[in-house]
Amino acid sequence: MKSQVLVYVIVISLLLSITLFAGNEIMKGNSQVQSQIDSIAIKLSKYEIGKIEILQIPPRIETRTRITPEMLEKSFDYKLTISDARGGVYGDKLAELLKTLVVQPRSEMADIRWGIIFYDMNDSRAGAIYFDRWGRNGAVGDVPVSFKGDLFKWLDGNCSRCFR
Repeated sequence: MKSQVLVYVIVISLLLSITLFAGNEIMKGNSQVQSQIDSIAIKLSKYEIGKIEILQIPPRIETRTRITPEMLEKSFDYKLTISDARGGVYGDKLAELLKTLVVQPRSEMADIRWGIIFYDMNDSRAGAIYFDRWGRNGAVGDVPVSFKGDLFKWLDGNCSRCFR
């Protein structure tokens, strides 16, 4: 009887340890992705982001496979370049919207249709955010995430007219 109880205690302890470890890894991943977004927002606020590229493959275009961030960057249909985001209305507004953006890790990549790529003053890549056609899911860099916030609403509202 005592040995059965001991076995149960050990099994339960192992299961709890595994669950806590997995939960910590998810939170760690979430905080790293959120930190990337926060870093871009800070750089925009400090006028350290020079160029911003906005890419799109229209949602009406059907594909056989899911579009990844890499595919979007190679095969975009539309590209809008803000050559100097420092102090302009776009840079300031994007910084404000990025500060309110909240991400949660996802297990699989969404069908990417929009991308925002940020470059520092030396034209080095500072980060990238990608969205599906609805703006609810996407990626930060190559990490699949879901989004909460108004960044996509602003992006769609301001850039869709340029891409018709």
